[in-house]
Amino acid sequence: MTAARPRILLTNDDSHDSPLFHLAIDALRTLGDLHVAVPATEQSWKGKSMTRYGPLYAERIAIHDFPAWSITGTPADCVNLALYNLLDAPPDIVVSGINIGKNVGLGFVFASGTIGACLEANIAGIPGLALSQELVRDDFLYWNEHRAFRPETTATLTRAVGELVPRVWHHFIEGHLDQQTTWNVNFPYTPAALPDIRRTRIGHSFYRDCFRQKGDQYHFGLATAELDESPDTDDATLKAGHVSATLLDLRAFGQRL
Repeated sequence: MTAARPRILLTNDDSHDSPLFHLAIDALRTLGDLHVAVPATEQSWKGKSMTRYGPLYAERIAIHDFPAWSITGTPADCVNLALYNLLDAPPDIVVSGINIGKNVGLGFVFASGTIGACLEANIAGIPGLALSQELVRDDFLYWNEHRAFRPETTATLTRAVGELVPRVWHHFIEGHLDQQTTWNVNFPYTPAALPDIRRTRIGHSFYRDCFRQKGDQYHFGLATAELDESPDTDDATLKAGHVSATLLDLRAFGQRL
């Protein structure tokens, strides 16, 4: 570990009003010197895209009583801008999330703005930790309508996150900040009585049609996907009530076969 209290840069793709982002702030501020740079608006499904044309604006705001940068860009924009323009020193790790919804399966992992932020960190030689929370459909619908969770959902997730984030941190991050990789971690909606943290592989799950026609317009509306239900996958591990942790090594793409 590079410091007694590592410098943590936190971002997400759901924007600053996400209740799970607030829980991430609470959990991480006890584990290190926390800095926050977050998209000003929701940036889900943006992957590792970055703003090529047009300006970015960075505004100082408070999120959950914590100082933060609100940035008019993608999660990867937030990381790059914070690393090279906003922070007075580079972080030891970039944490992204906690995402509203799981990020499992190859097709979905590469579409995830949560994971894209961590890949941007890896390009800069900084480790990443992508955190996502599995939810049921009713929670998604409530979130989409109210930009909040029901009180009982918030209470349940607060307890789970408060327990599981420190466990994941101590298991994968503490003492391993020299790694230029990302751990993609997904928390189950209904944990087992004693949930394990299991190292898994990314399932070969792929989406199909993503858009629905409404008059002369097309709107995002994911309908079909082919799911890999093999027992050693990230998704199957969640369904069994355990935490899924998958290692993403950006530099492995360049290895000779």
